[in-house]
Amino acid sequence: MPNHEVKLVTLEPMDLLAVSHVGPYTKIGDAFYTLAQWLGERNVRTSGAKMVGIYYDDPNTVEASKLRSKAALHLGHETDVEIVAPVEKFQLRGGEHAMMLHAGPYEGLQRAWMWFYNEGLNRLGRTPDYSAPSFEIYLNTPDQAAPEDLKTELYIPLA
Repeated sequence: MPNHEVKLVTLEPMDLLAVSHVGPYTKIGDAFYTLAQWLGERNVRTSGAKMVGIYYDDPNTVEASKLRSKAALHLGHETDVEIVAPVEKFQLRGGEHAMMLHAGPYEGLQRAWMWFYNEGLNRLGRTPDYSAPSFEIYLNTPDQAAPEDLKTELYIPLA
């Protein structure tokens, strides 16, 4: 694993629109598609929005078919659209988080997360808060960049 820089950051709470997903984390794209369709049908303006993947379970200890996640979007502005299923309003908590940048294909994210939890947090000397989910913010997407040019911020809430 390449040497990653791990930072301590303090975040404001983030209001999101989200679609829940249960199953392999690699299939969260299905929930992002559902969210995009829902927003498109309601003509919700999404330019400048941030895509966020929220992950609740450790894939090393939870069966893939039972992994819980959310595909979310931070609009960065208020919307008066009525929120109905399958979309929900969701807030990621603020506070202290460990953050690292993953550059490259999404296939490398699981390895990056393993390194982050095992070595990266040790570098900070901090403990994760397992009561809050970890999450990813996608700085670009496969329709904007080649796989090797993808950039994803990884966040772990801290105790």
